[in-house]
Amino acid sequence: MVARWQPSPGNRSTVAAALEHLAADSRAEAGCLGYEAYDGLDGETILVERYADHAALDAHRASDPFRRLAVERIVPLLAHREVVVATVE
Repeated sequence: MVARWQPSPGNRSTVAAALEHLAADSRAEAGCLGYEAYDGLDGETILVERYADHAALDAHRASDPFRRLAVERIVPLLAHREVVVATVE
């Protein structure tokens, strides 16, 4: 999965701090094979997440850290968010 996040003006550091916790929690999930965040152009954040299978991705999205950190804390601070899920066989 690849996600592009563009924080709203003034929210970049708050998003980055919450993302540190989200990344650590996500990496500890059983089906997570990788969770990396990169600085993109114009202050955006690029997330590259890898999961063992679609069930592991679903479990991640249903997790308490995802709900608490991503959905409730980070997403409201974003001006733009784009997510692409790809399956590699």
